Amino acid sequence: MDKKTAAFLLASLLERIDHDQAIGTASSLERQALWLAVQALRGEEGTPATQHDQLPATPTPTAISKPVGVPHIELVLASIQREKETDPDVVMCLDFGTAMSKAFAAAFPNQHLDLALGAAAGNKGYALPSSVFIADDGKVYFGFEAIEMSQGLENSGRERLDSIKGWISLQQEGSLDGDANVLSKAINPSDTKLTQGDLLRIYLAYLTDIAEQALQPHVAEPRHVKRRYARPCWSDSKVQWGNGLMRRMLAEAQIIADTFSGRWAGGINVAELKAAVEQIKKLDQRPDYLIDEGVPEPVAVAAGAFADSENLRDAFMVVDVGAGTTDFGLFVSTKKSEDEEPRFFQIAESIQGLMQAGDKVDGLLRGFIAQKESIDPSDNSGKLILADLTRQIRSLKEVLFKTGELEYTLTDDTFGKIRRDDFLADEKVIRFGEAVEKGFKKALEAVDESWLSWLEKDGVRLHVLLTGGSSPLPMMQALGNGLIVVKGHRIIRKSIDPQPDWMDDMPNELLTVYPQLAVAIGGTAKTMPETIDAPLVFGGGMHTPSYVAGNIHIGGK
Repeated sequence: MDKKTAAFLLASLLERIDHDQAIGTASSLERQALWLAVQALRGEEGTPATQHDQLPATPTPTAISKPVGVPHIELVLASIQREKETDPDVVMCLDFGTAMSKAFAAAFPNQHLDLALGAAAGNKGYALPSSVFIADDGKVYFGFEAIEMSQGLENSGRERLDSIKGWISLQQEGSLDGDANVLSKAINPSDTKLTQGDLLRIYLAYLTDIAEQALQPHVAEPRHVKRRYARPCWSDSKVQWGNGLMRRMLAEAQIIADTFSGRWAGGINVAELKAAVEQIKKLDQRPDYLIDEGVPEPVAVAAGAFADSENLRDAFMVVDVGAGTTDFGLFVSTKKSEDEEPRFFQIAESIQGLMQAGDKVDGLLRGFIAQKESIDPSDNSGKLILADLTRQIRSLKEVLFKTGELEYTLTDDTFGKIRRDDFLADEKVIRFGEAVEKGFKKALEAVDESWLSWLEKDGVRLHVLLTGGSSPLPMMQALGNGLIVVKGHRIIRKSIDPQPDWMDDMPNELLTVYPQLAVAIGGTAKTMPETIDAPLVFGGGMHTPSYVAGNIHIGGK
């Protein structure tokens, strides 16, 4: 095939994407890459194509006219027509993550049920994007489909919701349904008014239905099993409000899930969803019996790791490394005897977050390759190469860190090879590792010095549990070992593996993604430890809560 024919066929493909939606959608970067390829094959030069001139405009859904009346929705109320869960021996844990949502289940006494949410949603894998997109056609899209439908709209003023969970973190009291919680037009372009609370219920309904579909092959009646939910480390003052909100939202989400079960693919009209939510708000009862306790995320991970500990008191730092953030939290587990279930105390001041994680490493690797190959981002060829590199950078990163080296071929047929050690020795990567270590140290610096004095005592070790999808990265693993000096206190760190023993018999596919599923898996333990705020001072004074050696004493004024 000659270049002229290839250019003609690529231009034809772009035109077909415009007019035949059955082919699928193409993102703005994909469209630009195709058009740059057409120009290169034609031998054309000039300014780079933009979304508004050389490139054909990305087709957007046709805006709907103002809705007439409120649609009538027949609610499916099976969940409130019963009084208890379908199987008392089954428990499911929903990990409603900032970027990705996960779930796991257990059938007591010894069955562990992996739930592949991505596969149940028609894609692949165990995780589901925590994303919602309301399109101009008045439909709400979820998960993978939300990401797909929002491609190419970067410069349109539209927004996709990728961090719904943050709404709960940012509020301390009240509801999420007030005037201050109404979604903007950038998020919701329809004429149907939606609040943060509405969309939170709706997304949780989607997650609930997908999780129950994934559970279906494992149990006889998957629809209405008891479920726990993973939650952030809230202060004692926020726990009551946060748990009350989540329990109500999840109970109402079950009714929405039953009502719209199996309809999520292809989007659902926003007016229908809103009508269902408004009806549910007016119901006299909810299936509250389905919702078990909220489980703090670090405790869910740590509970299994400390289950067999012979120590009466242990300290551990949980480091949760996601895509966008790295979160730190210091905890203490105590028990009066070896046979007693441990109690977990969170050192509230240590709960810290760092706005750098796995995505930062993606960007560093992309820049490292671009610099090595002298890619010029200002010309058409360079833009094409970088666009393709961006799409595959996460998988390239995984190969590099798993095998120690990476071979790649760029779109201009440039072949390259890099070694993991060379990448880790790059000045920018070293600075990132230092920033992560600084975040760990900052979490310890925030606690009272009496805790640091205890942590440096002979025989005491600060156990480090690394979780999250990006935790296997070398700079994250380095947090788990070695000496760290905090305010002059020399504290010895020891990394421990939170993976429970029973997982040795699980499929390799599940073992590979354990760090990402650790919270959901830990949340299905038969009993969960109690978690409360620890005293501010280790062995404190008369008028403050105190932590007494060999015992827990919670006192006050």
